[in-house]
Amino acid sequence: MPLYSLKSALMLSYLTIAKYLNGIRCFKRLWYEEHNPETAAPASLYQQRLFDQRAEVKNHAYHQFPDGIHIDTDNPELAVQETENAIRRGEPCLFEAAFRLNDIFVRCDIIQKDKDGWRIIEVRVSKRVKKEYYLSLALLKYVLDEQGIPVSATQLLLLNGECVYPDLSNLFVIEDVTDTVSLIQKNVRYDLQSFEMILNREMAPNILIGKNLCNQPHVCPFKARCWEAIPKNSVFTIPRIRDPEATALAENGIFHLPDLPNDFPLTPTQNIYVSSVLTNKPTIDKAAIRQELANLQYPIHFLDFEADRPAIPRFKGFTPYQEFPFQYSCHVLHSDGELTHHEYLHTDPTDPRQPLAKSLLNHIFDRGSVVVYNATLERMILKKLAEFFPEYNRALQLIGNRLWDQMVLLRKYYEHPDFCGSRSLKVVFPVLVPQLSYKDLDIQEGADAPAAWNMMLNTDNESEKQMWIKHLQAYCKMDTLAMVEIHRVLQKQSTHYAVE
Repeated sequence: MPLYSLKSALMLSYLTIAKYLNGIRCFKRLWYEEHNPETAAPASLYQQRLFDQRAEVKNHAYHQFPDGIHIDTDNPELAVQETENAIRRGEPCLFEAAFRLNDIFVRCDIIQKDKDGWRIIEVRVSKRVKKEYYLSLALLKYVLDEQGIPVSATQLLLLNGECVYPDLSNLFVIEDVTDTVSLIQKNVRYDLQSFEMILNREMAPNILIGKNLCNQPHVCPFKARCWEAIPKNSVFTIPRIRDPEATALAENGIFHLPDLPNDFPLTPTQNIYVSSVLTNKPTIDKAAIRQELANLQYPIHFLDFEADRPAIPRFKGFTPYQEFPFQYSCHVLHSDGELTHHEYLHTDPTDPRQPLAKSLLNHIFDRGSVVVYNATLERMILKKLAEFFPEYNRALQLIGNRLWDQMVLLRKYYEHPDFCGSRSLKVVFPVLVPQLSYKDLDIQEGADAPAAWNMMLNTDNESEKQMWIKHLQAYCKMDTLAMVEIHRVLQKQSTHYAVE
């Protein structure tokens, strides 16, 4: 039987590069993809944005090879036939060349003929080499070698961190990884044999779950299925627990916090969390919270930015993946309890930074605290805006100096069993303010906002554009309203000096 020839009742589709990488990470994911693909979670806006960006980068890369011929069909059999015809004709360079070996079907971003054979060149939306890039190339080289197609080199076309818009002539750098790929290729046959055994099973393999395994590099689309029996508060939700420690507990059948060994080492923060879960009561240091809140000065501004970091720079002076804001929301709470709201959303393809900065300075007072949630992004954005616009430098620096991080207060002084070890705004908000929710919004996660913004910019349909504008404004506004309502809850709950 040829290696990895699985066309049977159990074999539902070809093994592709994506499935090969997923199989190396997790046999169970590979099995689900072949046997129960309908149970996968749908791709998010963020994930779709990643796909779109990869296609955009590949199109730019193809322009580096003017003699390239595109194998432009999604039909596997037709793509293989067109590739064979193009090679037979003597074409020197092919894009999306397709090859099939038994039930393995792969496509090469670029193959280019030289005096020793063919160079395989894979385009990656990254500035550095990652392990999975070697693995992808190893499978490609294996398939071509098995078919008697000489491979002279395996290379990566990566984004160049030194490229500065508007000059995109040096957008890419090429990295030769032939030696490393040749070493890794020795494992490909063993991997395929393992996959063959796994896929021929009637039941999914029993693979231990893990924080890194199931969440990296992205959340597995089958995670909900694998984690359905895991309690919402488990050894994996202990704050700052390292994956090896959590995995070691899971290997011994310990998932529930009541089953933790008495001698299992916990930091003070972890111990507070575990105790809160075991007693099913929040642990609130009211005195500390009251003291922290007393440091806030009215009018209190609740500020949130949404930002994009495109792989291909689009504004003057920008480099790949340089971040910039395109939207903000700001609720202002006055000493008399009045609450006002201000916002800005850039709705055309021009550089949004100057009009956004100008609007921001018109709506943030020169006095009063500026509350944010996880200050890293807001602090970075204000710093970069101040550097780029000298005329706004001092005013933006003053705002940056007044930042107050609500998440830090919660992390230090507020533990709740329903936080499940997290301090994400999307987790904390519905626990403290159950009457409001993100669930009614079309955008519910911060990572989806830049994807929605780009969809808004790229549509030619005015009603669709207005729809995305409405969704973006509603989401960003909810972020700052959430901080306002959490602030009110903290004020109310900390009126007595006590630690519960």
